[in-house]
Amino acid sequence: MSKCLELLKTRRSTKRWKDQFKLSDEQKITILDAIRFAPSSNGMEPFRVLYIEDMDIRKELNQAFFGQSGVLTASALLIWITPSENWIENKVVPVQVARNIPEQFATLREGKINGLRATWKNHNVSANQWAARQAYISLGTMIVTAAEQGINTCPLEGFIPGDVKEVLVKTGLMDKENEEVSLACFVGKVDESAEMHYAFSKSRKPAEESYKVV
Repeated sequence: MSKCLELLKTRRSTKRWKDQFKLSDEQKITILDAIRFAPSSNGMEPFRVLYIEDMDIRKELNQAFFGQSGVLTASALLIWITPSENWIENKVVPVQVARNIPEQFATLREGKINGLRATWKNHNVSANQWAARQAYISLGTMIVTAAEQGINTCPLEGFIPGDVKEVLVKTGLMDKENEEVSLACFVGKVDESAEMHYAFSKSRKPAEESYKVV
């Protein structure tokens, strides 16, 4: 069995955390680089990540996350920030296209931009919704990389984005007009001595219900 598949089969979303455990600098950079090097649509990388250890900020965020234990006890709280549609069109896409395609290939640059606009239209998504999808891809690569490092994770959507944004704007961590909060994840070390440190036993629907080779 591949190492990656073994990790996917055995990892769990952690509910209780060792509150004194901290990731090493090397572990932090490893999981953050897993996010940075993740694939994204047309290589646009339309997101950035906050790795929040600061307890004062986390206390302010606690209510927006409904008091989930990981806010105050996990090693860190990761929050993915995605650009507004205006920033995607006028900042993210031009910068990334220039970064990815040499200037002598002007036609390819224009085609890339037109292709992105067609993607948003054909998939009936806003540019910001598209950006959030890319953030989720990077979350997946980070989870497996963290598991390989012996780091536990818990991805979550259980928060109020507007309230999280309010705290992050107040603390100078995001732009009120041009950025949105898309998803989050706790990272740290599971406290196996605590009850319900995982929810229940891991289960998945049968393969025949999950996929079909044709």
